[in-house]
Amino acid sequence: MSTKIIMPKVDMVMESGTFLEWLKKEGDQVEKGDAICIIESDKAAIEVEAPAAGILAGLTAKPNEVIPVTNVIGYILAQGESLPQETGDQPTPEASGEAVTGKPEIPVEKTIIADQPPTEAGDKLVRATPLARSLARELQIDLSMITGRGERGRIYRVDVEAAAGLRKKAAVIQALSQSNLHETPVISVPDAVIRQRIPLSGPRAIIAQRMSYSASVVPHIYESVTVEADQLYMMRESLIKIIQEKTGQKLTYTGILTFILSRILPRHPFLNSSLIGEEIIQWEDINIGLATDMGEYLIVPVIRQAQMLNLIGITAEIGRLLEAARTHKLSPDKMRNGTFTISNLGMFGIDSFTAIINPPEAAILSVGRIKENPISNGKMSRTINLVLGADHRIVDGAKAARFLMDLKTALENPFSFLVM
Repeated sequence: MSTKIIMPKVDMVMESGTFLEWLKKEGDQVEKGDAICIIESDKAAIEVEAPAAGILAGLTAKPNEVIPVTNVIGYILAQGESLPQETGDQPTPEASGEAVTGKPEIPVEKTIIADQPPTEAGDKLVRATPLARSLARELQIDLSMITGRGERGRIYRVDVEAAAGLRKKAAVIQALSQSNLHETPVISVPDAVIRQRIPLSGPRAIIAQRMSYSASVVPHIYESVTVEADQLYMMRESLIKIIQEKTGQKLTYTGILTFILSRILPRHPFLNSSLIGEEIIQWEDINIGLATDMGEYLIVPVIRQAQMLNLIGITAEIGRLLEAARTHKLSPDKMRNGTFTISNLGMFGIDSFTAIINPPEAAILSVGRIKENPISNGKMSRTINLVLGADHRIVDGAKAARFLMDLKTALENPFSFLVM
Protein backbone atom coordinates (compact mmCIF):
# COMPACT_ATOMS: atom_id res chain seq x y z
CA MET A 1 0.00 0.00 0.00
CA SER A 2 1.33 3.46 -0.91
CA THR A 3 2.45 5.86 1.84
CA LYS A 4 1.85 9.59 1.51
CA ILE A 5 4.64 12.12 2.08
CA ILE A 6 3.08 15.27 3.52
CA MET A 7 4.21 18.78 4.41
CA PRO A 8 4.74 18.39 8.18
CA LYS A 9 3.26 20.67 10.82
CA VAL A 10 6.21 21.92 12.89
CA ASP A 11 4.38 23.93 15.56
CA MET A 12 1.00 24.90 16.90
CA VAL A 13 0.26 27.78 14.55
CA MET A 14 2.08 26.74 11.39
CA GLU A 15 -0.23 26.69 8.37
CA SER A 16 2.29 26.33 5.56
CA GLY A 17 5.96 25.71 4.95
CA THR A 18 8.45 26.47 2.19
CA PHE A 19 9.77 23.46 0.29
CA LEU A 20 13.52 23.78 -0.36
CA GLU A 21 14.80 20.67 -2.11
CA TRP A 22 14.54 16.94 -2.61
CA LEU A 23 17.49 14.99 -1.22
CA LYS A 24 16.38 11.93 -3.20
CA LYS A 25 14.96 11.74 -6.68
CA GLU A 26 11.97 10.10 -8.35
CA GLY A 27 12.42 6.34 -8.43
CA ASP A 28 15.01 6.16 -5.64
CA GLN A 29 14.78 3.33 -3.12
CA VAL A 30 14.60 4.68 0.45
CA GLU A 31 14.48 3.19 3.91
CA LYS A 32 12.20 4.38 6.70
CA GLY A 33 13.91 7.28 8.46
CA ASP A 34 16.06 8.33 5.49
CA ALA A 35 16.23 12.09 4.93
CA ILE A 36 14.33 12.68 1.68
CA CYS A 37 13.80 16.44 1.46
CA ILE A 38 14.29 19.76 3.25
CA ILE A 39 11.50 22.18 4.18
CA GLU A 40 11.63 25.55 5.89
CA SER A 41 9.37 26.88 8.62
CA ASP A 42 9.71 30.17 10.46
CA LYS A 43 11.99 28.37 12.90
CA ALA A 44 14.44 26.27 10.92
CA ALA A 45 15.39 24.37 7.80
CA ILE A 46 14.28 20.81 8.60
CA GLU A 47 15.08 17.47 7.02
CA VAL A 48 11.94 15.39 6.44
CA GLU A 49 12.37 11.68 6.97
CA ALA A 50 10.80 8.92 4.90
CA PRO A 51 7.71 7.60 6.76
CA ALA A 52 8.19 4.13 5.22
CA ALA A 53 10.53 2.05 3.10
CA GLY A 54 9.94 1.84 -0.65
CA ILE A 55 10.32 3.73 -3.92
CA LEU A 56 9.84 7.49 -4.22
CA ALA A 57 7.19 8.46 -6.75
CA GLY A 58 4.80 11.27 -7.60
CA LEU A 59 7.09 13.99 -6.24
CA THR A 60 5.25 17.26 -6.82
CA ALA A 61 6.89 19.84 -4.52
CA LYS A 62 9.18 22.38 -6.19
CA PRO A 63 11.97 24.54 -4.69
CA ASN A 64 10.72 27.68 -2.87
CA GLU A 65 7.10 26.56 -3.19
CA VAL A 66 4.90 27.48 -0.21
CA ILE A 67 2.77 24.46 0.65
CA PRO A 68 -0.02 24.16 3.26
CA VAL A 69 0.68 21.69 6.05
CA THR A 70 -0.58 18.10 5.53
CA ASN A 71 -0.69 18.54 1.74
CA VAL A 72 0.70 15.51 -0.10
CA ILE A 73 4.03 16.22 -1.83
CA GLY A 74 4.88 12.69 -2.89
CA TYR A 75 4.44 8.96 -2.29
CA ILE A 76 6.45 5.93 -1.25
CA LEU A 77 5.44 2.83 -3.18
CA ALA A 78 6.11 -0.85 -2.74
CA GLN A 79 7.90 -2.71 -5.56
CA GLY A 80 5.60 -2.94 -8.58
CA GLU A 81 2.98 -0.65 -7.06
CA SER A 82 1.45 2.23 -9.06
CA LEU A 83 0.57 5.72 -7.95
CA PRO A 84 -2.94 5.99 -6.48
CA GLN A 85 -5.51 7.61 -8.74
CA GLU A 86 -6.28 10.26 -6.12
CA THR A 87 -2.77 11.73 -6.49
CA GLY A 88 -4.21 15.22 -6.98
CA ASP A 89 -6.35 15.12 -3.86
CA GLN A 90 -5.06 16.46 -0.57
CA PRO A 91 -6.09 15.26 2.86
CA THR A 92 -8.12 17.42 5.19
CA PRO A 93 -5.96 18.65 8.07
CA GLU A 94 -7.14 17.09 11.33
CA ALA A 95 -6.50 18.19 14.87
CA SER A 96 -3.28 16.71 16.17
CA GLY A 97 -1.81 16.44 19.63
CA GLU A 98 -3.29 14.82 22.71
CA ALA A 99 -6.48 15.66 24.52
CA VAL A 100 -6.28 18.35 27.17
CA THR A 101 -4.77 16.25 29.93
CA GLY A 102 -1.72 18.31 30.73
CA LYS A 103 -0.10 17.97 27.28
CA PRO A 104 -0.32 20.92 24.88
CA GLU A 105 -2.48 20.08 21.89
CA ILE A 106 -1.99 21.58 18.48
CA PRO A 107 -5.05 23.36 17.08
CA VAL A 108 -5.33 22.71 13.33
CA GLU A 109 -7.85 24.32 11.02
CA LYS A 110 -10.26 21.90 9.34
CA THR A 111 -11.39 22.15 5.74
CA ILE A 112 -14.87 23.52 5.04
CA ILE A 113 -16.25 21.14 2.43
CA ALA A 114 -18.49 22.09 -0.47
CA ASP A 115 -21.74 20.61 0.84
CA GLN A 116 -21.94 23.04 3.77
CA PRO A 117 -24.52 25.87 3.76
CA PRO A 118 -23.85 29.05 1.77
CA THR A 119 -21.65 31.56 3.55
CA GLU A 120 -21.62 35.33 3.88
CA ALA A 121 -20.83 35.48 0.16
CA GLY A 122 -24.48 34.71 -0.65
CA ASP A 123 -25.17 31.66 -2.80
CA LYS A 124 -21.48 31.27 -3.65
CA LEU A 125 -19.71 28.65 -1.57
CA VAL A 126 -16.40 29.86 -0.18
CA ARG A 127 -13.77 27.38 0.89
CA ALA A 128 -12.14 28.64 4.11
CA THR A 129 -10.86 27.34 7.39
CA PRO A 130 -12.73 28.13 10.63
CA LEU A 131 -9.99 30.47 11.87
CA ALA A 132 -10.09 32.34 8.55
CA ARG A 133 -13.87 32.73 8.82
CA SER A 134 -13.66 33.92 12.41
CA LEU A 135 -10.98 36.50 11.60
CA ALA A 136 -12.87 37.68 8.50
CA ARG A 137 -15.97 38.30 10.61
CA GLU A 138 -13.90 40.17 13.20
CA LEU A 139 -12.26 42.36 10.54
CA GLN A 140 -15.47 42.68 8.49
CA ILE A 141 -13.86 41.30 5.35
CA ASP A 142 -15.87 39.58 2.60
CA LEU A 143 -14.31 36.17 2.04
CA SER A 144 -15.63 36.06 -1.55
CA MET A 145 -13.22 38.88 -2.40
CA ILE A 146 -10.13 36.88 -1.29
CA THR A 147 -8.19 34.39 -3.39
CA GLY A 148 -6.96 31.65 -1.06
CA ARG A 149 -3.58 29.96 -1.39
CA GLY A 150 -4.91 26.51 -0.54
CA GLU A 151 -6.10 23.82 -2.90
CA ARG A 152 -9.10 24.88 -4.99
CA GLY A 153 -8.74 28.38 -3.56
CA ARG A 154 -9.23 27.43 0.08
CA ILE A 155 -8.68 30.49 2.28
CA TYR A 156 -6.36 30.36 5.27
CA ARG A 157 -6.05 32.82 8.15
CA VAL A 158 -2.89 34.27 6.60
CA ASP A 159 -4.87 35.07 3.43
CA VAL A 160 -7.36 37.08 5.50
CA GLU A 161 -4.51 38.85 7.31
CA ALA A 162 -2.92 39.73 3.96
CA ALA A 163 -6.24 41.08 2.66
CA ALA A 164 -6.65 43.17 5.81
CA GLY A 165 -3.19 44.66 5.31
CA LEU A 166 -3.93 45.54 1.68
CA ARG A 167 -7.25 47.11 2.62
CA LYS A 168 -5.58 49.24 5.30
CA LYS A 169 -2.87 50.33 2.86
CA ALA A 170 -5.50 51.22 0.23
CA ALA A 171 -7.41 53.31 2.77
CA VAL A 172 -4.27 55.24 3.70
CA ILE A 173 -3.41 55.89 0.05
CA GLN A 174 -6.98 57.02 -0.70
CA ALA A 175 -6.93 59.41 2.28
CA LEU A 176 -3.62 60.87 1.14
CA SER A 177 -4.80 61.25 -2.43
CA GLN A 178 -7.90 63.15 -1.32
CA SER A 179 -5.99 65.60 0.87
CA ASN A 180 -4.52 68.90 -0.27
CA LEU A 181 -0.79 68.36 -0.13
CA HIS A 182 0.17 71.09 -2.63
CA GLU A 183 0.59 68.58 -5.44
CA THR A 184 2.90 66.39 -3.33
CA PRO A 185 2.87 62.88 -4.83
CA VAL A 186 0.92 60.28 -2.85
CA ILE A 187 3.84 57.84 -2.97
CA SER A 188 7.41 58.97 -3.49
CA VAL A 189 10.57 56.90 -3.83
CA PRO A 190 13.64 58.30 -2.04
CA ASP A 191 16.37 59.44 -4.38
CA ALA A 192 18.89 56.92 -3.12
CA VAL A 193 20.89 54.04 -4.51
CA ILE A 194 19.32 50.67 -3.73
CA ARG A 195 21.88 48.26 -2.35
CA GLN A 196 19.81 45.10 -2.69
CA ARG A 197 16.22 43.91 -3.04
CA ILE A 198 15.48 40.89 -0.85
CA PRO A 199 12.18 39.03 -1.40
CA LEU A 200 10.21 38.48 1.79
CA SER A 201 9.97 34.70 1.56
CA GLY A 202 10.78 31.48 3.36
CA PRO A 203 11.25 31.65 7.14
CA ARG A 204 11.40 35.45 7.17
CA ALA A 205 7.98 35.71 5.50
CA ILE A 206 6.45 33.26 7.98
CA ILE A 207 8.05 35.08 10.92
CA ALA A 208 6.64 38.35 9.55
CA GLN A 209 3.15 36.86 9.31
CA ARG A 210 3.20 35.35 12.78
CA MET A 211 4.70 38.35 14.53
CA SER A 212 2.31 40.70 12.73
CA TYR A 213 -0.56 38.52 13.89
CA SER A 214 0.73 38.46 17.48
CA ALA A 215 1.39 42.20 17.62
CA SER A 216 -2.01 43.11 16.12
CA VAL A 217 -4.28 40.50 17.73
CA VAL A 218 -2.68 39.67 21.10
CA PRO A 219 -2.97 42.57 23.61
CA HIS A 220 0.51 42.66 25.16
CA ILE A 221 1.25 43.88 28.67
CA TYR A 222 4.89 44.50 29.61
CA GLU A 223 6.43 44.62 33.09
CA SER A 224 10.12 44.82 33.97
CA VAL A 225 12.29 44.18 36.98
CA THR A 226 15.98 44.55 37.87
CA VAL A 227 17.52 41.51 39.54
CA GLU A 228 20.63 41.47 41.75
CA ALA A 229 22.78 38.91 39.91
CA ASP A 230 25.81 38.38 42.18
CA GLN A 231 24.57 35.00 43.40
CA LEU A 232 23.60 34.01 39.86
CA TYR A 233 27.12 34.85 38.69
CA MET A 234 28.67 32.87 41.57
CA MET A 235 26.46 29.88 40.86
CA ARG A 236 27.55 29.71 37.23
CA GLU A 237 31.23 30.19 38.09
CA SER A 238 31.16 27.45 40.74
CA LEU A 239 29.29 24.89 38.60
CA ILE A 240 30.54 25.54 35.07
CA LYS A 241 33.50 23.12 35.24
CA ILE A 242 31.52 20.37 37.02
CA ILE A 243 28.64 20.47 34.56
CA GLN A 244 30.96 20.62 31.55
CA GLU A 245 32.72 17.47 32.78
CA LYS A 246 29.38 15.67 33.13
CA THR A 247 27.68 16.86 29.95
CA GLY A 248 30.36 18.21 27.63
CA GLN A 249 28.29 21.40 27.50
CA LYS A 250 28.98 24.86 28.87
CA LEU A 251 26.61 26.03 31.61
CA THR A 252 24.87 29.23 30.47
CA TYR A 253 22.71 31.80 32.20
CA THR A 254 19.90 30.71 29.88
CA GLY A 255 20.29 27.17 31.21
CA ILE A 256 20.12 28.35 34.83
CA LEU A 257 17.11 30.56 34.02
CA THR A 258 15.35 27.65 32.31
CA PHE A 259 15.98 25.46 35.36
CA ILE A 260 14.63 28.03 37.83
CA LEU A 261 11.63 28.92 35.64
CA SER A 262 10.68 25.24 35.49
CA ARG A 263 10.44 25.26 39.29
CA ILE A 264 8.41 28.44 39.76
CA LEU A 265 6.05 28.38 36.74
CA PRO A 266 3.85 25.70 38.38
CA ARG A 267 3.08 28.31 41.05
CA HIS A 268 1.84 30.69 38.33
CA PRO A 269 -0.37 28.57 36.04
CA PHE A 270 -1.75 31.51 34.04
CA LEU A 271 1.78 32.23 32.80
CA ASN A 272 1.99 28.64 31.51
CA SER A 273 -1.28 28.75 29.60
CA SER A 274 -2.77 29.17 26.13
CA LEU A 275 -5.93 30.82 24.86
CA ILE A 276 -7.40 28.35 22.37
CA GLY A 277 -10.85 29.17 21.05
CA GLU A 278 -12.95 30.29 24.00
CA GLU A 279 -10.88 28.47 26.64
CA ILE A 280 -7.81 29.28 28.69
CA ILE A 281 -5.91 26.01 28.94
CA GLN A 282 -3.39 25.69 31.77
CA TRP A 283 -0.68 23.17 30.92
CA GLU A 284 0.69 20.67 33.41
CA ASP A 285 4.04 20.35 31.68
CA ILE A 286 6.56 23.19 31.59
CA ASN A 287 7.79 23.23 27.97
CA ILE A 288 10.23 26.13 27.67
CA GLY A 289 11.13 27.45 24.23
CA LEU A 290 14.50 29.12 23.71
CA ALA A 291 14.53 31.78 20.97
CA THR A 292 17.86 31.12 19.22
CA ASP A 293 19.64 33.12 16.53
CA MET A 294 20.60 31.07 13.46
CA GLY A 295 21.96 33.96 11.39
CA GLU A 296 19.23 34.51 8.82
CA TYR A 297 16.33 33.60 11.10
CA LEU A 298 15.35 32.40 14.56
CA ILE A 299 14.49 28.96 15.79
CA VAL A 300 12.74 28.08 19.04
CA PRO A 301 13.79 24.62 20.26
CA VAL A 302 11.70 23.47 23.19
CA ILE A 303 12.92 21.90 26.46
CA ARG A 304 10.07 19.44 27.01
CA GLN A 305 8.93 18.67 30.57
CA ALA A 306 11.63 20.91 32.00
CA GLN A 307 10.14 20.45 35.48
CA MET A 308 11.36 16.84 35.36
CA LEU A 309 15.00 17.75 34.60
CA ASN A 310 17.75 18.91 36.93
CA LEU A 311 20.32 21.53 35.94
CA ILE A 312 22.61 18.90 34.43
CA GLY A 313 19.74 17.47 32.36
CA ILE A 314 18.63 20.88 31.12
CA THR A 315 22.19 21.85 30.12
CA ALA A 316 22.63 18.56 28.24
CA GLU A 317 19.29 18.96 26.46
CA ILE A 318 20.05 22.53 25.39
CA GLY A 319 23.36 21.33 23.96
CA ARG A 320 21.71 18.49 22.04
CA LEU A 321 19.01 20.76 20.59
CA LEU A 322 21.42 23.46 19.46
CA GLU A 323 23.80 20.95 17.88
CA ALA A 324 20.87 19.40 15.99
CA ALA A 325 19.81 22.88 14.84
CA ARG A 326 23.28 23.77 13.58
CA THR A 327 23.39 20.57 11.50
CA HIS A 328 19.77 20.88 10.26
CA LYS A 329 18.85 17.72 12.17
CA LEU A 330 16.36 19.37 14.52
CA SER A 331 13.16 17.36 14.09
CA PRO A 332 9.76 19.13 14.11
CA ASP A 333 8.73 17.60 17.45
CA LYS A 334 11.67 19.37 19.12
CA MET A 335 10.15 22.77 18.20
CA ARG A 336 6.54 21.94 19.02
CA ASN A 337 4.17 22.60 21.92
CA GLY A 338 6.13 25.22 23.84
CA THR A 339 4.24 26.76 26.77
CA PHE A 340 6.62 29.62 27.69
CA THR A 341 9.52 31.26 25.79
CA ILE A 342 12.81 32.85 26.84
CA SER A 343 14.50 35.38 24.53
CA ASN A 344 18.01 36.23 25.75
CA LEU A 345 19.98 38.99 23.98
CA GLY A 346 22.42 39.56 26.83
CA MET A 347 25.28 38.05 24.85
CA PHE A 348 24.90 40.94 22.37
CA GLY A 349 25.31 43.55 25.10
CA ILE A 350 21.61 44.48 25.14
CA ASP A 351 20.47 45.92 28.49
CA SER A 352 16.71 45.58 28.03
CA PHE A 353 14.14 44.93 25.30
CA THR A 354 10.55 43.81 24.75
CA ALA A 355 9.88 40.65 22.75
CA ILE A 356 6.66 39.69 20.97
CA ILE A 357 4.72 36.71 22.34
CA ASN A 358 4.85 33.46 20.35
CA PRO A 359 1.13 32.48 20.03
CA PRO A 360 -0.65 30.60 21.47
CA GLU A 361 1.65 30.92 24.49
CA ALA A 362 0.65 33.38 27.21
CA ALA A 363 4.05 34.95 27.89
CA ILE A 364 7.65 35.55 26.84
CA LEU A 365 10.58 36.62 29.02
CA SER A 366 13.15 39.04 27.55
CA VAL A 367 16.58 38.78 29.19
CA GLY A 368 19.27 41.46 29.01
CA ARG A 369 22.99 41.32 29.80
CA ILE A 370 24.50 40.94 33.24
CA LYS A 371 25.66 44.47 34.01
CA GLU A 372 28.56 45.32 36.33
CA ASN A 373 27.96 48.32 38.55
CA PRO A 374 30.80 49.94 40.57
CA ILE A 375 30.29 50.26 44.32
CA SER A 376 32.54 51.36 47.18
CA ASN A 377 36.18 50.21 47.59
CA GLY A 378 36.51 49.33 43.91
CA LYS A 379 34.06 46.44 44.19
CA MET A 380 31.37 45.62 41.63
CA SER A 381 27.77 44.50 41.92
CA ARG A 382 25.95 42.74 39.11
CA THR A 383 22.39 43.24 37.90
CA ILE A 384 20.26 41.89 35.10
CA ASN A 385 17.09 43.35 33.57
CA LEU A 386 14.10 41.11 32.82
CA VAL A 387 11.02 42.16 30.86
CA LEU A 388 7.91 39.98 30.89
CA GLY A 389 5.53 40.22 27.94
CA ALA A 390 2.14 38.65 28.70
CA ASP A 391 -1.15 38.16 26.88
CA HIS A 392 -3.50 40.54 28.70
CA ARG A 393 -6.49 38.36 27.80
CA ILE A 394 -5.03 35.67 30.07
CA VAL A 395 -2.75 37.49 32.51
CA ASP A 396 -3.59 40.73 34.30
CA GLY A 397 -1.04 43.15 35.70
CA ALA A 398 -1.12 41.83 39.26
CA LYS A 399 -0.54 38.21 38.17
CA ALA A 400 2.37 39.27 36.00
CA ALA A 401 3.85 41.32 38.85
CA ARG A 402 3.58 38.46 41.35
CA PHE A 403 5.33 36.15 38.89
CA LEU A 404 8.16 38.64 38.32
CA MET A 405 8.65 39.16 42.06
CA ASP A 406 8.79 35.39 42.59
CA LEU A 407 11.31 35.06 39.75
CA LYS A 408 13.41 37.93 41.13
CA THR A 409 13.58 36.29 44.56
CA ALA A 410 14.49 32.95 43.00
CA LEU A 411 17.28 34.36 40.83
CA GLU A 412 18.73 36.30 43.76
CA ASN A 413 18.87 33.03 45.76
CA PRO A 414 19.55 30.42 43.04
CA PHE A 415 21.55 27.97 45.16
CA SER A 416 18.44 27.09 47.16
CA PHE A 417 16.92 25.45 44.07
CA LEU A 418 19.75 22.91 43.83
CA VAL A 419 18.46 21.10 46.93
CA MET A 420 14.79 21.12 45.93
